Amino acid sequence: MPDTATIPPATAAHSASDTRRRVSPRVLAVWFAVLTVLAGLLVTAADSDQARAHGRGPAITGAWEVAVTVGTGPDATTAVSRFVFHDDRTVTTDGTPDENGVPQYPGTGYWTARGKSTFSFYVTHPGPSEPAEGVFPGTVHAVHLGRLSGDTFTTTATAFTVLEQDGTVFGPVTVSARGTRLG
Repeated sequence: MPDTATIPPATAAHSASDTRRRVSPRVLAVWFAVLTVLAGLLVTAADSDQARAHGRGPAITGAWEVAVTVGTGPDATTAVSRFVFHDDRTVTTDGTPDENGVPQYPGTGYWTARGKSTFSFYVTHPGPSEPAEGVFPGTVHAVHLGRLSGDTFTTTATAFTVLEQDGTVFGPVTVSARGTRLG
């Protein structure tokens, strides 16, 4: 027989850096959706600037009283807060006032013109620390698609809540809003 050497099978040595944390497909899908919307907002920003410069974009800038309805059917809850759409394409909200008139859950985000009377915006805000009627604790992320008509607008949205302690994602939740221009 010819001289041949038998090579023992390789043994795998695993280190701590080889182990990977498994991320649920649901969490990946939520973050993919949020990133896709944000990318869409950035891609359309130049087109939206051109549309507004030529009078084709909505005149959404300014302060609005907005009634936001979370959910559908008899279990839906509605809260009213103040939203401001700024010239720099940011949006802020004071959040719904509590029983003492102090705004709860202030939020921030970005908006863009999508056509002559349409727009979209992304907003995020903290939620309650404990479950409350119609809302989950954690940080809320919502993407609204809206239509402006004179001094009012309506939107439909999809929202998700991310619980910071363990990354649990609640949603999607259907949201709608109706805004009336202030001043």
